[in-house]
Amino acid sequence: MQQKTAALIGKYLVSFKSPSGTLRYILHIDSAHGVFFYGRMENDTRYHPRRHDFCHIKGILAEKKHYDFIMKPVFNGEQPFNLSCAPYEWLLNNKTYFRFVDKDIIRGYMLVNNDPDIPQFTFSGMKQQPRH
Repeated sequence: MQQKTAALIGKYLVSFKSPSGTLRYILHIDSAHGVFFYGRMENDTRYHPRRHDFCHIKGILAEKKHYDFIMKPVFNGEQPFNLSCAPYEWLLNNKTYFRFVDKDIIRGYMLVNNDPDIPQFTFSGMKQQPRH
C-alpha cells in the first residue's frame, strides 16, 4: 500500500473540467504515510493570473473499482489557506476520486457537494519531472 501512495509524490499540473469551464491548478503531493498522502493545491497563475487560491490537501488510498485515491482540501485551522471566498463556497471543497492511468498521468472526477446544480467535474493531471 505504501508503494502506491509513495508513487504519487511530486508536482502535477491538474485541471477540473465541466460544461461551464475549466479550472487549472498545481497539485503538490509532498509526503505519504501508509495509506495517506498530503500536500497542497494552488491556483495555476499561468492560466488565472489574478487568483492566488491555495489550500492543503489530504488523501487516502481507496482501491475501488474505478479509482484508487480520494483527495479532499483541509480547512481545519491548523493549515493555512488563501481563498477568494469562504471555504464552504469554494468549488474544490469536495472529494476528488482518481487513479493512475499511465506512469505519470492521473485521471478521475470530482463530485460537487456544495452546489447540486453544478455537474460533476472531470479531473486530470500530469506529473512534472524535476529539472536538473
